[in-house]
Amino acid sequence: MADTSKVKENLYTSLKELGLTESEINLYTISLTLGPSPLAKIAEHLNVPRPNVYKVIAGLERHGLAAFSGRKQYSRTFVVEPPTAVLEKLRKQKETITALDNALVSNMPELLTLYHQGASPTKIRILEGKEQFLKLFYQSLDEANKTIEWFGSEKEWVQFISWENERAWIKKRVRRGIAIKLLLLPSSETEELAGNAEKELREVRVLQNTPPFVTSFQLFGDKMVLWQPKAPLAVVIEDEFLVQMFRSVFYTLWTAAK
Repeated sequence: MADTSKVKENLYTSLKELGLTESEINLYTISLTLGPSPLAKIAEHLNVPRPNVYKVIAGLERHGLAAFSGRKQYSRTFVVEPPTAVLEKLRKQKETITALDNALVSNMPELLTLYHQGASPTKIRILEGKEQFLKLFYQSLDEANKTIEWFGSEKEWVQFISWENERAWIKKRVRRGIAIKLLLLPSSETEELAGNAEKELREVRVLQNTPPFVTSFQLFGDKMVLWQPKAPLAVVIEDEFLVQMFRSVFYTLWTAAK
């Protein structure tokens, strides 16, 4: 049997998530134990004046967890909706939030375009450590438009983040319909990515006869990230003119690699 205190704690957290106040949560919890009760008894257990109980009841009614005001005068005992109603409302809230999250993610490139209208100052951030590195890597998909450009050493990149994280990122990118152009140095890791390119919305070109290096850069929207896995650190540059220049460099090398 579940621990009573844990059950109450879970109920409290659920009601709080639905936006109930402390008074409304107390009234709901006490009413579950008391069952249908006159207001005098409710006020006694809450230790508040009866006029204040009416206000709290009205709050529970707005949340759809009580229906006191609609009762006939002779049967005005107070009773709350069962806990199944709380569960149903939590599920509906979760569905709504999920739908809003999906809509916001799909519209993020357009929203960021609106946000950056006008003369915005250049923004530069430096993130250090593997945790921040990976967090930024996954977040880039929330801001990317239809195509990401990437240039660098896939060998060094995969050795740092692991194939597990690389494949998880690819899966998420494909699910969102975001294509990627990869301009990479020769390596076995590059060959592996080239082998399943079409299915994973990827175009790979290899830049031959280039001195090896360990870094990479990624372009998405009006942002550029310089990845340095040895430190590790990532430099995020938000400037449309710098990004435009690096994109021009990327496609010049891209054409040369064809």
